Amino acid sequence: MQHVRPPQNRPWTVPETGACPVGQTLRLLGGKHGPSVLHCLLGGEMHFLELTRALDGISRKVLKAQLREFEDNGLVLRVAKQDARRRVGYSLTDKGRALGEIVGQLYDWSQEWA
Repeated sequence: MQHVRPPQNRPWTVPETGACPVGQTLRLLGGKHGPSVLHCLLGGEMHFLELTRALDGISRKVLKAQLREFEDNGLVLRVAKQDARRRVGYSLTDKGRALGEIVGQLYDWSQEWA
């Protein structure tokens, strides 16, 4: 398969600040578990305990911090349930779903090129 490089007609930095939006977006993903958390939530709302079971190798402390960071950045919505167990549901916002789709494209790329 032949790949065509797109023309470099746009800067990868914001002229006013010099900031790199691509780098900022990658930082939104957080640590090594960030993409996995996004992937789990692409399937729909999950409770904290469901996430801990679905994500092998992540401590509750790290998961809690990752979810809080995603919530602070507008990627995840946290909803306290009014049930006897006082559970909390986590789901992706539109912004989070859009980023999750991009991470899925990165996965596809890695399968082809890694």
